[in-house]
Amino acid sequence: MEAKDILIKLLHLELITNASKLNFITEHPSEQINDEFLTDAISVLNELSIRTDEHSKKQLIAICALLWTYRKQEWDGLKNYLILFLSRAGFGPSSIMIDNDYSFADKQFSFGESLLNQFAVTVAQVKNEIKVGDSIFLLSDFQKEIWESIENNSLIGISAPTSAGKSFLILLKAIDLIKKKSGVVVYVVPTLSLVSQVTSDFRKLLDEFELSDYSIETTYNNLSATQSTIYILTQEKAIAAFSQTEKPFENIRLLVIDEIQNVEKVADSDDQRSKVLYDLMIELRNSSQIDHIIISGPRIIKIDELGSNVFGITSEKKETDASPVLNLTYSISKKKTDYYFNVYSDLLENNLQVKITNNESIQGYGKVQYNDDYLDYLGNFLQSLGKDESTLIFSPTSTTCNKMATHIAKNMEDKDEQYLNGLASFISATVHPKFTMVETVQKGVAYHHGKLPFHVRILVEDGIRQKNIKTIICTTTLLQGVNLPVQNIIIRNPNLFIAKKETSAKLSNYEIANLRGRAGRLLKDFVGRTYILDELSFQEPSSKQLELFKDTSKELLVGYGKKYQEHKENIKKDLASNIGSNSENQDYSFLTTYLRQTVLKYGLFSQVYLGRVGIVLSDSEMNTIFESLSKLEITKSICSKNRYWDPIDLNKLYQRRAIFNLPTSPAEFRLSYQLKDILSIFRNEFPIYYDKYFGVPDVPGKDILLQKCILAENWLKEKTLAEIFSDRFYDSSEKIDDTISFVQNKISYGLPLLLKPLYDIKEPDSMFTRFIELGAYKPLTRKLIELSIPRETAIFLNNNFEFKNIDNKQELTSQLREIRDKLSYWYKVQLSTI
Repeated sequence: MEAKDILIKLLHLELITNASKLNFITEHPSEQINDEFLTDAISVLNELSIRTDEHSKKQLIAICALLWTYRKQEWDGLKNYLILFLSRAGFGPSSIMIDNDYSFADKQFSFGESLLNQFAVTVAQVKNEIKVGDSIFLLSDFQKEIWESIENNSLIGISAPTSAGKSFLILLKAIDLIKKKSGVVVYVVPTLSLVSQVTSDFRKLLDEFELSDYSIETTYNNLSATQSTIYILTQEKAIAAFSQTEKPFENIRLLVIDEIQNVEKVADSDDQRSKVLYDLMIELRNSSQIDHIIISGPRIIKIDELGSNVFGITSEKKETDASPVLNLTYSISKKKTDYYFNVYSDLLENNLQVKITNNESIQGYGKVQYNDDYLDYLGNFLQSLGKDESTLIFSPTSTTCNKMATHIAKNMEDKDEQYLNGLASFISATVHPKFTMVETVQKGVAYHHGKLPFHVRILVEDGIRQKNIKTIICTTTLLQGVNLPVQNIIIRNPNLFIAKKETSAKLSNYEIANLRGRAGRLLKDFVGRTYILDELSFQEPSSKQLELFKDTSKELLVGYGKKYQEHKENIKKDLASNIGSNSENQDYSFLTTYLRQTVLKYGLFSQVYLGRVGIVLSDSEMNTIFESLSKLEITKSICSKNRYWDPIDLNKLYQRRAIFNLPTSPAEFRLSYQLKDILSIFRNEFPIYYDKYFGVPDVPGKDILLQKCILAENWLKEKTLAEIFSDRFYDSSEKIDDTISFVQNKISYGLPLLLKPLYDIKEPDSMFTRFIELGAYKPLTRKLIELSIPRETAIFLNNNFEFKNIDNKQELTSQLREIRDKLSYWYKVQLSTI
């Protein structure tokens, strides 16, 4: 038998087994793997294990994973064969998942009496062992290639499936580099959840390697910056460092830009986060001496060219399609009145399918509403998967997340587990008893979206990793690299909406591929399964069936050149006429801002720096900008600190500064009314910036702006969420969710950005915007939050414990570690970064 024949038989067994388990068919799978088939499979695996092409490696992983899943009890020796084949093929870490008795301490497999096999495996794996300090780590072939490439190149682009193990490898290499030569590490990630995860992972490694002289920072402070620092920052936090000093990260030992695919929409006028990430990389190129740069993302075509275009140096590329775990995609399709259950794999020429005989079990096919019939069907689907499996369900919106979680939990058996009950009680006490998750998490069901308080998000992610939370409903927040061990992913359709509108969006094929890659994780689960409940919704008129659910890649073309050429004449007019941002030029005004800010910063050298982002200006065009900027009254320094404000608009703000009365202390009288007065002026005179950063509408008969200012006052005065939500207005989870979202997006993030230029002009030494950003004004609370401790927990610690010498970070950290043992489990989890 050939590899494809072995694979088809195994996948057919997998298909029938799952169809039966899900009650789609009444008969139980009759076919089994017999001894003759096993002998053929082992022979094929032996041959595949010595091949070096990617297709053979993917076949080997698939056959090993399925053989191991459907093995007979009496096949005791199968483990030894699979460990040998996987090790020989360069998948040493995958082989560990087969050996339940593997010794991580001794790095030894449990071969029993088979010394010959043990020797063969050792020989196969020794080539992929690396040493960091006194510790030895086993890598896959791909991980070893990355390791050596980082060592030998200044810039490397890594393109690989989400389960390839690249994140751990990068962390380990960072430790290796700073052990050999001290220096700053800058690790840029897109979300706070990833900041927390990477910080926790780095903390464990620093402790393991006894690098006590290194500190981890999740925000930049020019006054305390040292060369023994690991910065783990979102792109917004990282670029904010350039408002404190021109060269915040001068000598970088390692720069990591994770999830580089987020830079794709840099030229879109309404995608601010892409611009921030791109601008950050350009700033680092222009201002920093960097030993090693890593850009990383799933399945990026020509990632080396992307790196070279951004950083201006030669780039090495390391890419693979071969995942160390097997990802399978199932779908439900319909032909006339019949339903079919399909399995897709890149290794198959055609998908395999079985006719569903229990048609009544299918509900909501071809529809988009999340009604009770569909949710009952989803709940039954979940129950059929098994109680011991962890499942992630994709939801189009946060509201639907909550609805799905409530319905699924309601129909589940009571668990009465200490962990889940304790977590529910903690969330109830720190948020509100009517917060939806208080009810759902008691059944092991949680959700993950942008309206979760940070401390709840950390606890949910911990519950998933501990496998106490088995069902998680999420929006796109989990597309951004958070590593959570789930065996199954359920996607109904690619919609990011319930009721379709002109602006409604769908997940792209690339995003769907990344979401599917979340099922199965290296060293966790050998097989990950994605279930598509409505295949028809994924089909485009021009697509062929075989193109469905392929592992899509993408090429990223970044820069401002194309957008500039598209709007060049309008931009030239605005530059000559001293026009800032307004409602008529929103599609390109970010470029006029970028041009003016760049010329202010680099002066006569601006053409060189603009050329690096694809914009070519003539001398006469440069002179037009110089002439305009020469008339500014506002200082260059203030403009540089507010890079996404147009200098023309900043100048207008400077000229109007006298009409603003700025609070500088949380204790000021009628603070919320002062904020309202300031924001009312912004709304009238700077509407573009007001709508961009705060955007509370003027509603006749309702003083909504004052209500939001009162909320902002309570937030910065360190009122806990539980205290804020104790108001009788918060009588539903929907109101609580909306307020959390507003606090996180508009008060903590948007409001400081709106007010910052005004404070830079009138009160440059004031910390007031920082108080708003953190939701804290007391020095200790702020310092705790800057250590990545969630705000609610920081307030709790400040209110319940005494700390000494809080300006000494090392002493403060030491005190926190002593206190940690006295805290409940829920607080300890939130201090994992300490």
